[in-house]
Amino acid sequence: MTEDLKLAVLEVNRLLETDYNLITFDSLAPESLLQVLVDVFQAFGAIEKLDVRENDPEETNAAVMEALRKIQYRPPGDIDDPGAFRRGLVRGEKKLIVPILRWTFDNRERVKKSSYLARFLIPLDLPPEAMSMPDLSSLWAQYLQTMDDFKDAHRGYEQSVHEGAQTRELRSDIGAIETEIENVKKRIERTQGRLDKVPQQELLLEAANSLRIEKERQKELLSQIEEQKQGLNRASMIHDRLQKDLHNAKMSVQGATPQNLLESIMEETQVIEFMVQQKLPQELMQRRSEVQTLQEVIDEPSISRNDLQELQVKIDELNREIQKHVEVRMAEYNTQNDTLGPFRQQAAMVARNKEAAAEQLDQITKELREIDKTLQDKQRQLQDTVGEVILRGEDLKQFVNTLRAKSNVYKQQRAELASVKAEVADLTQTLENLKTQDPSLSSTLSQVTDDESSLAGSIVSGFTGSEFDGSRPGSPGIGSRGMTELARLVDGSQRAVMGARDRVTPLSQQLRPLRERVIELKDEMDSKKQVTW
Repeated sequence: MTEDLKLAVLEVNRLLETDYNLITFDSLAPESLLQVLVDVFQAFGAIEKLDVRENDPEETNAAVMEALRKIQYRPPGDIDDPGAFRRGLVRGEKKLIVPILRWTFDNRERVKKSSYLARFLIPLDLPPEAMSMPDLSSLWAQYLQTMDDFKDAHRGYEQSVHEGAQTRELRSDIGAIETEIENVKKRIERTQGRLDKVPQQELLLEAANSLRIEKERQKELLSQIEEQKQGLNRASMIHDRLQKDLHNAKMSVQGATPQNLLESIMEETQVIEFMVQQKLPQELMQRRSEVQTLQEVIDEPSISRNDLQELQVKIDELNREIQKHVEVRMAEYNTQNDTLGPFRQQAAMVARNKEAAAEQLDQITKELREIDKTLQDKQRQLQDTVGEVILRGEDLKQFVNTLRAKSNVYKQQRAELASVKAEVADLTQTLENLKTQDPSLSSTLSQVTDDESSLAGSIVSGFTGSEFDGSRPGSPGIGSRGMTELARLVDGSQRAVMGARDRVTPLSQQLRPLRERVIELKDEMDSKKQVTW
């Protein structure tokens, strides 16, 4: 509010040629403040000149509201009652008039234009019965036509003013361009004059042209060399990867015989055949049954509470019937000598062990895929961090040793810096004490203080792969004849797990030095940041 009052006082003094200050303007009577608002509107052409003290309050209010409508003023959003706003204007309330003055002065050009156009574009207020008179009706039509002609004329005027401003800008731009052309011509003439004095200028120009061509060729050759280096690095990385794959393949087949390989393939085939013929069809049937059940639920109409009660009664009846059948069957088994009971138990145990082995194989396969995905993500992150060239083997070891040596040197220098800072603090405190005891020492010890500061400134410058335990499912020591197939399947599953472990181990070993390098790079980055700070 104070800023609005300051701006209002400044602009009112400038517009009305008065000498108000903050105190006098703030202490104005409501009628005087309303008179200032009317005078401002009259200066912008939005209202006729009138005296608030002599004029009727209702007429004054109507004139002020008409002026606000002409300049397109909108009251603040916190004013909900238009009647209260009008009454406040009549009473000359400061909280209403000062914001109006601030808005008027902030939108000076808009207020002038709106006031000017309002004199010609706001139609007269005629009573409806006057329009029934023929003469007045024809005059009203001419009046509206004249108003439309004024709109077209004013629109053309604004367009011509805009075009005139653009023309002046273009002329000034053309003049600046012509001046620049003259300056360039003069510089060319001076350069030509100096060039004419140089002997063998044709040879020099040819040499300069040849130099430019050779520099361009040099840039092209450098870019080609850089591309070839990058291609060589990529080829080297591919070669190293293929060499490692070849080494892993040789290690995996080392000591293997055709018989062992054939047995391994047969076992793997049996496992896959079991998965395809037994486990996957069961899961597929289960999913289809779930989908069918869900589809039946979707197709069913909306169930009411009575339907639910009937279904619950049917479920209870079916449960009772099932319980009766179970009791009858158990009684029959108890009365008869069941010779096939042990074989049934063994068959059920074999089936359960098969299911457990298949589930374990699925779980291990999923874990292996997750590990491979994690390894690829880590390698991609490492490549984004260090670039395309990835150090391996002896180069990586040498780089890690260099980083460790630098880290040790940094830690040692940091410790020395801390001790020197502590010593400097002690010496500074001692120096301050000596200065307080003997003021004449200030000039003598200033050089020592500078040396200590320079000394301090110079010192400152200085997965693993998840271990698959196998956890063979069940594998109870059953020595019966029916466990041969189960033992073979379990053995095949264990071999598949061992093969997966062998494939994961080199990847884990490859990932370990990369992690160490990332850690070393982070330490080096932190150390450089600390040294920079």
